[in-house]
Amino acid sequence: MAQRLLSHKITATAAAVCLLYFPAAGFSQEVDNRFNINAGIVNYLFNSDKNQDDDIGYQLGFEFPLTERFSGTIQHFEVESDVLNSPLETDVSLLHAGINYNFDQISGWQPYVGVGIGKHRFEGTGLAGFDRESLDINLGMKYFFTDNWMGKFEAMMVNPGGSLDEDFLLGASIAYVFGSRNERPAPAPAARPTPAPQPVQPEDSDGDGVVDANDRCPNTNRNLAVDANGCVILDDEQRNQTLEINFDFDQAIVKDEYQDEIEEFADFMHEYNNTRATIEGHTDSVGTDEYNQALSERRANAVRNELIMRYGIAASRLTAIGFGESQPVASNNTAAGRAQNRRIDADVSVRVQIERRR
Repeated sequence: MAQRLLSHKITATAAAVCLLYFPAAGFSQEVDNRFNINAGIVNYLFNSDKNQDDDIGYQLGFEFPLTERFSGTIQHFEVESDVLNSPLETDVSLLHAGINYNFDQISGWQPYVGVGIGKHRFEGTGLAGFDRESLDINLGMKYFFTDNWMGKFEAMMVNPGGSLDEDFLLGASIAYVFGSRNERPAPAPAARPTPAPQPVQPEDSDGDGVVDANDRCPNTNRNLAVDANGCVILDDEQRNQTLEINFDFDQAIVKDEYQDEIEEFADFMHEYNNTRATIEGHTDSVGTDEYNQALSERRANAVRNELIMRYGIAASRLTAIGFGESQPVASNNTAAGRAQNRRIDADVSVRVQIERRR
């Protein structure tokens, strides 16, 4: 939590510095925008819903001029992170491509802001690797020690897709700058303005059988049943989703063949985002009670981690419990029965209101 607050303070401070430097542009028109390569360290601050420990890794990248003030940038970040309250580890890499706007340089300091897209890769113990695209927003400061060497300090917010919440990166690097300080790229031609789209005019009547003078709910679908006020009639319905996954003997690794079932379970929880689920782990009777209890807990946590990291379910909505060999669903006297008992079970239900059709 302290790192989260620190990242927000650093980001806000850097933004304030950029705003202070921007008015000063009227007094100095020197912008140093040259090709450079850089390397350094990065502190990856995970959103708490990912259940990951913040950690420090490395970054590599290069920057190249597009116009006098705009530059393109390619960066690679790599960190290793522990899953909180678990022996599992996750390797996270990010390949970022973006465009930066460089403000005027004052006393060797040059602030910049940027936006770009990223390609995340999540891999780790008990977690099948998967990719996520992200929208990235960054701001930072360059300091020129000499004509060809500078330091870069940057804060970046990354927002991966797939319902994963935003993370923060704080980085520091050293860069070698090519060429002469007096070189300037040629300005790009001005883009032609795009005409604004014409607004779509709404219909005058929804055709639900209630005259407009008495219709308190306009624009309802004509295929739905409505009351005397023209409002859709709602009926209560109970909906639920279950998940059952089997494991190999003495294993707690989720096999790829169950990803469709896990995704369907996650989609249900995203659709009804006020629900919670308990993941129950089980084993067969082979082994001691103590060993099977620990194995059942690892199985439950492996599925919980899949739902959090791969499908973006908040960690606070998922509970993992192990029952060891105490709750078999089949006889442990046969191989087929023991295979059925090596499992996790999960169930989630919700009462919803659905629109009544005509």
